[in-house]
Amino acid sequence: MASYTVEFWLILQMIIEVLLCGIIGYYVYHEKSKKVEVRQEQEKIKTLMGSLQSFIVKSEDLDKKHQKVLKLWEKIEKRGEAIEAYIAHYERKLKSFPEEEKAGEGSDSIESSVACYEKTSRLIEKGLSAEKIAQTVGLPKGEVELIVNLKRQ
Repeated sequence: MASYTVEFWLILQMIIEVLLCGIIGYYVYHEKSKKVEVRQEQEKIKTLMGSLQSFIVKSEDLDKKHQKVLKLWEKIEKRGEAIEAYIAHYERKLKSFPEEEKAGEGSDSIESSVACYEKTSRLIEKGLSAEKIAQTVGLPKGEVELIVNLKRQ
């Protein structure tokens, strides 16, 4: 076998050391780039978590509002049922009146109602109070106040 000189071995050792330094440098460079990528991914995750938390808060608010709407809807349905019951009750009462009374409610009644409301309108224009007009015309005070409010609009 050929004997290698010390110089050969030194050169070989230097080549190996340079290769090892290159491998170590490559490894260090890639580890740093991985850390940068990891930091970027962590920032993305933090951003997504913030968005998710915001979304959760908004969805909870929407759920609360939805519950309020459902409660209001229940109230509306109950009031609608009550109104329907009142209508049915007064329709039954109306049917119980004798036919002669219903016939008497013809055009004379309408004409007198129109005259009453015209007189109320004139008194409002004169500036009388709702209570005084109610006494004069013979209408309930609340109805006169309603007419006054409608006239103002």
